This record gives sequence, C-alpha cells and structure tokens, in this order.
Amino acid sequence: MEQNVNRTANHCTGRIPLEGLPNTRDLGGIRTMEGKKILPARLIRSGALYEATPADLERLVGEWRLGTVVDFRTAVERSQKPDPDMDGVTNIFNPILNEETVGITFEDEEEGKPKQDAIIGMLEHASSLGGNPELYVDKLYENLVMDEHAAAYYSRFFDILLEADDRAVLWHCTAGKDRVGVGTALLLSALSVDRDTIIRDFIRTNDYVMENAVKTADMVREKTKDVRLAECVKVLLTVSEDYIRHAFSAMEAACGSVEAYLYERIGLNERKRAELKRKFLL
Repeated sequence: MEQNVNRTANHCTGRIPLEGLPNTRDLGGIRTMEGKKILPARLIRSGALYEATPADLERLVGEWRLGTVVDFRTAVERSQKPDPDMDGVTNIFNPILNEETVGITFEDEEEGKPKQDAIIGMLEHASSLGGNPELYVDKLYENLVMDEHAAAYYSRFFDILLEADDRAVLWHCTAGKDRVGVGTALLLSALSVDRDTIIRDFIRTNDYVMENAVKTADMVREKTKDVRLAECVKVLLTVSEDYIRHAFSAMEAACGSVEAYLYERIGLNERKRAELKRKFLL
C-alpha cells in the first residue's frame, strides 16, 4: 500500500498523456479552501474509453492503479462504443441522462441503431437548432442538475466513490465535457474547492477537444458552405464558462446554494461529505 502511494505521488497532476484518449485528467493536486489537496491518481475524469490503445489500458491499470470505471453514457451510446475490458477493473453503468434528454449523441432514434455517417447525424442535429446551439446547451445543463433522473444517478456516483477501494476511480461520458463536467463540478464542490478553480477545470476541456472541434467544423463548412452551421457544430463540441455558471445558477435558484443542492437533491449529508474528504484529500 505505502509503495503504491509513493509511486503515484510523483505524477504530475492534470492531463494524463495517452495515445487514444485526449481528454483524460487526474484531479490530484487541486487545492481546497480548507488547505488540503486532492490525492494523486485517485480521481480521474475522461471521455469515452473506446479509442484507448492497449498501451493506454496498460498504463491506466498499472501506472494509475485504475480500479473502477463509471460510465455516464446512455445505453445506446454504450452499445455503440463499449468500454474495453480491463483485468481487475469494475465497470459500472451509471446513465446520467435518458436518450431523449441527451439529444446530442447523434444515434439513429429509429431502432436505436447508429447512423451510417456521424457527420450527417451531427449536421441534422445542428440544423435543428436554428443557429442557436446555446439554447440547447443551456437546457442541457439545466437538465443535468434539475432532472430527477440525473440527480439520482449523480447521487449514485457519489455512493460509488465512497464504496470504491483505494485504487483510482475514472468516470466518463462521450467527450468528457458535459455530463462529466457537471459531475466533476459537483464533486469538487463537495470537496470544498473554490468556484473559480472548478470553472478553470471545466473550461480546460477546450485545451483537449478544440483541435477535433475545429477540424469537424471545417469539414462541415467545406461540405455545406454554411458558415453558421459550421460554427454551430463547433459550439456543440466545446465548452464555455457560461455553461457551468448556468448550472450553478440553476442549483442556487432551486436550493439557495450549491451546498444545499448537494444535501437536498444529491443526498450528500454531512457524514458522507466528511467521509468523501477523508478518502480523497491529503
């Protein structure tokens, strides 16, 4: 046990450099308002693991001591791109939103089969937004904190964290930006990390997804000659500080504060919150 702690303590915090996973990040080292730090190699946020190379999986299990994977995706997303099996790692299906609520997975709703061309699916979705993707995103983030289903599964996420062993827990959705972004913001809030730090972690996602977003938007522009549609696609594939602030505002409007929201909607009472801090803070 002590040997493992010493080995992982030297990891640099932040992005974990992997071959097929651009947005996998260790929360270790983030400071709380109480003067403590999140333990390294214990809490990892990520996008989907489907593109992980064998070397990536070996690193996660060996070097990062991965013990639990929590999949925030819908059943359709999960069936299209299933998580890889890793020896000794527990994979838990924990869908934050229903298929009809997500609306950005671009699956073929008829018979639940994936579209032949993901770009076509994205174009159809972007076109349906009438040039106002921000309205969709605002509604999505409101659903992520106010929807009863979402709250129930975020609550379960906290229970999974509390029940996990001393190995790392990794949680992911598809891109690792919306469902994971809100879940991470809730977790950091529960650990008493200040709002500005939480927002900085949230928008850091753009450092790792922007290249793909720009390439996709450029492809859409070339195919359609529609600049507004291309910009709409780019918005859907990235994040903005406004999104997480909108989520915080929704929580505060409903419950008075984020702390009250965590208690009333997530069920994170004082005992659970103290246990969470004992488990993941140094």
